[in-house]
Formats: sequence, C-alpha cells, structure tokens
Amino acid sequence: MRRKVLSIFGTRPEAIKMAPIVKALEADPRFDSHVLLTGQHMQMLDDVVQMFEILVWRDLNVMKQRQTLPYLTAALATQISDALAELQPDMVLVHGDTTTTFMGALAATYARIPVGHVEAGLRSHQKFSPFPEEVNRMLTDQVSDLCFAPTEEARRNLLHAGIDTSRIDVVGNSIVDAVHMALPHLRAPDIMSKVRPGSPMVIMTAHRRENWDTGIAIFSDALVKLSSSHPELTFVFPVHLNPVVRETVFGIASDLPNVVLTDPLPYFDFLYMLEQCAVVLSDSGGIQEESVTLHKPMLLLREVTERPEAVTSGWVKLVGQDEDLIVSSFEQLVASGFAILGTDGVNPYGDGTTAAQILARIDDYLNATH
Repeated sequence: MRRKVLSIFGTRPEAIKMAPIVKALEADPRFDSHVLLTGQHMQMLDDVVQMFEILVWRDLNVMKQRQTLPYLTAALATQISDALAELQPDMVLVHGDTTTTFMGALAATYARIPVGHVEAGLRSHQKFSPFPEEVNRMLTDQVSDLCFAPTEEARRNLLHAGIDTSRIDVVGNSIVDAVHMALPHLRAPDIMSKVRPGSPMVIMTAHRRENWDTGIAIFSDALVKLSSSHPELTFVFPVHLNPVVRETVFGIASDLPNVVLTDPLPYFDFLYMLEQCAVVLSDSGGIQEESVTLHKPMLLLREVTERPEAVTSGWVKLVGQDEDLIVSSFEQLVASGFAILGTDGVNPYGDGTTAAQILARIDDYLNATH
C-alpha cells in the first residue's frame, strides 16, 4: 500500500529545501506525494515550485499585505486543519522554522497524524533572535514524531530539549541536495548585464523581522560606504518584497553607480549569482549553508546564528548590526583577495543524500506503526 505523505510549506527557503524531498517522494512507488502550499510568501515561492517542477495539490494563498503574526497563525491553523481533514495523509512533513512550519505540525498533531520535521534541532538559544523562528522551531521539534537533524550539533540540541533519541536522525541538510540538483541548469540571468565585465561581484540580502527597526538601515548605510570605497566592485542587492525592507533600502541606497538594486531573483538566477560572486553579505539562514556548500565567504548580518557549523567552517563570520565591524570585516576580505582561513573541505551539511535518508526513515516508521 502506498503511503500518503503531505509536505506543507509556504516560503521560498522552505520550497528550496523541500524540493529534493518532494521530487524523491514523487518518484518513489512506496509513497503517494501531495504538496500543500500556504502562500506565506507568494511571488517568491512560485518560481521555486516551477523551476523544480513540483506538483502542487493545493495552495491556500493566505498571504496579505503587511500581515501580522496573529493573523497568519490563525489563518494557517484553520485552513491547514481543513486540508488535513480532507486528505487524511499518513504523515505530514514540515520544514525549518516558519509560522507555516509550526502551524502545519500543530494542525497535524491535533488530527493525530505523525509529523516529520526536516531541519530539526537548530537553535540560536535566544528567544527573539531570529524572531519568530527560534520559537517556531523549538515548538515544532516538541510535537514532531521524527526529527531530521542536519548536523550533530542539531542532534545535541534536540537531546538537550528532552527529545528521545529514537525520534532523531542525523541526515544532513537538503540544501546540499537542492544545490546539486540546480547547478547543471544554471544559466547567466539578465541581471548579469548590469555587472561590469571583470568587476568582482558582491551579493547582499537582508530581510529578517528582527532587523526591521534598525538593522536594515544600518546594512544599507554600510552598503553606501563600501560601494563608495570600492568602485571596482559591483554590489548586487535583490531586495525583499516586504514593504518595510524595500522602503528602507531604496530610501538609502538608490542611485549608487556600482550598486544594483533589483527585485528578488528566481532561485536558479540567484544561485548563479552566488556561484559567481566574490563575497556575500546577508542575514539569511539558508544562504549560510549555500555559501559553505559553494565555498563563498559570507559576512552574516546577525547577532547570533543557529548554524554554528557555518562559522566553524571558516566561510561565515558574524558581524551583527555593527556598521564599523561590517566595514572592517569586509576590508579584511578585500585585503586577502576574498580568501578565508583554511577549511578541511568537508561540508558540515552533508553529501547530498539527505532526501534518500529521509524517505528510508519515513518508510521504516510507517511500516512499524501501521
């Protein structure tokens, strides 16, 4: 009997990391794969679904402009519960730490459906950084039947949280699978026409909720200073669609001769730029893992990270909201020719077999419990 597995996700990072797992489920005769999109992000999610050719069962389209967390939480809990009652899957898979993640896991738990949490066990150990992600992932881990930890560090966090070892599997991070899937399909996007030939490229992104008040402005001010100091470089900044982010960035960093402000890029286009760039400045979670996988130095615009392996690897440095530290750290990278201190070459996020490991564990679990 084929097992019905429902994958629930609603943001672009979730879609990227779930794509290898969904494609593996679609191709495996043991499973009947369904995908429920929540639409927590809209435009930024659709391109990933299309590029990886993900088959979608239903899209809830819950997003609205300037949505609040209470609105999003209530809408997701109700609509996901209705979808579960209709489909009645054998297992629900959620990913990471978004509000979609926690509400998907909670709704499944209410319906007594087993939950698998992909990328479980990440911790910054600070309740409000990142916010609300730290709370979401802690709570999701607690209600999940299977916790798919990407690293040994994540496994230790789960054990420390009181989760039994029988519920934990260290499987690597599916971002490595996704990058390996995407690399053969990458082509130079149109935005490359705005990068001067021979000019080293710097990629910058910023969007985290905890950076809205002051962080985005600090990062934008640093961009103004760095672009002025280094006219030989081209800074490419795909600006998040959130109005708070866009108003700040465009208000501070518009009309700089070597800065390209653009809308968010399709994932394959962004990955091409990431592979071609000299250095990354970002407050993103997933880009930390992509930078390590692609061997790109990254300045992390956050005070803490739930991905300490990225920092230990040497490819990522925490610089927080300190403009002086951002600038001085960037200057050190320029002086070194964008080199980093040595690394042993082993990717702490695995070897690209995460999806296969997850499917094998799901099959074992469902066979044992059904």
